[in-house]
Amino acid sequence: MLASLLCLCLLPAGAAARGAPPPEGMELLRETMEAASVPYAAEVVVARPAVPGGPRAVSQRMSVRFSPPDLFRRELAGPDGGLRQLVVEDGHNEWIYDPARNKVWQGGPADPLFKRFGPDEEFDHAAENYTAVVAAGGRAAGRSCWKLELRSRADNVLARRLWVDRETRIVLRSESLRTDGTLAEVMRFTKLALGPQDAAAFRFSPPAGSALVERAAPDFMALDEAKAAAGVEPRLPAWLPPGYVFESLDIIPKGRRNVVHYRFSDGMKVLSLFQCPARVRLDMGGRDAERVKLSVGRGQRSHADEGNVLAWTSGGGRFVLVGPVSDAVLKRMAESVP
Repeated sequence: MLASLLCLCLLPAGAAARGAPPPEGMELLRETMEAASVPYAAEVVVARPAVPGGPRAVSQRMSVRFSPPDLFRRELAGPDGGLRQLVVEDGHNEWIYDPARNKVWQGGPADPLFKRFGPDEEFDHAAENYTAVVAAGGRAAGRSCWKLELRSRADNVLARRLWVDRETRIVLRSESLRTDGTLAEVMRFTKLALGPQDAAAFRFSPPAGSALVERAAPDFMALDEAKAAAGVEPRLPAWLPPGYVFESLDIIPKGRRNVVHYRFSDGMKVLSLFQCPARVRLDMGGRDAERVKLSVGRGQRSHADEGNVLAWTSGGGRFVLVGPVSDAVLKRMAESVP
């Protein structure tokens, strides 16, 4: 979740002057979805407000460095301000270091070209489902911004606000909202320094004595490949919320078994469905679970940082739905899974 937010933050340099008229909304949105091309160093805060009866408030601080096209360094701070986790991407490998456990995970990044949506298709799908309006946005991280508001075409509900730097087109602040209008997540730059980054920041060697774990890169595949790869028959919902379509699929190893992870997108928001053998237990971070009756059996409803969670067992398989939609929507999706 944090990585996807930060990948959205860097945009190609623009020539918009402070006194220039607002850009067209969809054109500004397209620029936020294009590949990054400006090197920078930044301090970033990602916060999720508390949900009554659900997740507690969470705030995460991190230092970020980026060098185009694909070099990243993210240092996540712990509650005491010390290093909690280090993530380094050198263009070929992604390294995740946990200093508390002295453990390193190493693997290749996922290839986005294997997803159903490329950048153009993703933008087109977002444009089908959302309107974009630009207004003067004040300042963020000490810089003048445009404010971009994205609303659902179906019901005009505000889904996201972006504060876009007028000069560089960097997204300096992002607010994601739930369907009831409450804040789900806020990402904001507190400091930003543009300019070339030291190449040494993007090199990583496991510390002496650390445990090294080879991690397979996520491998997006077609539906007809999933059965052979995972050893289970893919079972997708027959009904999806308006605007959502199947976006990608990958296989997550869990012990000696596999979990199939389906993603459904409306161009901005993502719903995840996890399918696995009934004996495999999945921890989706849900809290305060309560039982719910489904037409396919009994399930458990809870809340997680990513949204509402609905888990159930049916036909010898276990399923978990997670996403920023209502419990009623998750229930209808679950009951449409064959």
